[in-house]
Amino acid sequence: MESTSTMAQDTGAAPQTPTQLDDPTALATYEALVTYDIQTAGIAAKKSAKSDIRDLASGFVQGHKGLLKQAEDLAKKLNMTPTPPKEAPLEPAHADALRKLNATKGEEFDRVFLANEVAYHDGAIKILNELLPAIKNPELKAAVTAAVPAFQAHLTASQKAAGKYHVV
Repeated sequence: MESTSTMAQDTGAAPQTPTQLDDPTALATYEALVTYDIQTAGIAAKKSAKSDIRDLASGFVQGHKGLLKQAEDLAKKLNMTPTPPKEAPLEPAHADALRKLNATKGEEFDRVFLANEVAYHDGAIKILNELLPAIKNPELKAAVTAAVPAFQAHLTASQKAAGKYHVV
């Protein structure tokens, strides 16, 4: 089996440069990043062998669902249709994470999940910070800016759990 310590270190395709992004593409990228963790943490909330990891995952799901609802509400308010980029950042790593999470069980599952959460949140924060200069709409920029501390808190919590279970 592949080493979980290297799992999800590849953050997939690099984000488009800010000059290539418009607000609908930035919104779609943001929504995708939020959705990815709803999916992976949703699996862990049900499948983890450890109650503290299930609780952590459930908290991530709830937090990201809140961010997604805010993004969808803002899109409606602004009459903005998200336009996915040709190469979505983290999409390849996300697909790989889903495959690995669905293929593992028990302690191996927990290691795969925690390693992915650390790598995912680290990559997502970098991408969000790269999106910000390109966003023109002040309300969208404020929403993405406000989400960064939530992603940072999830990264810290992931790192703490990974350290507890000697994952990274």
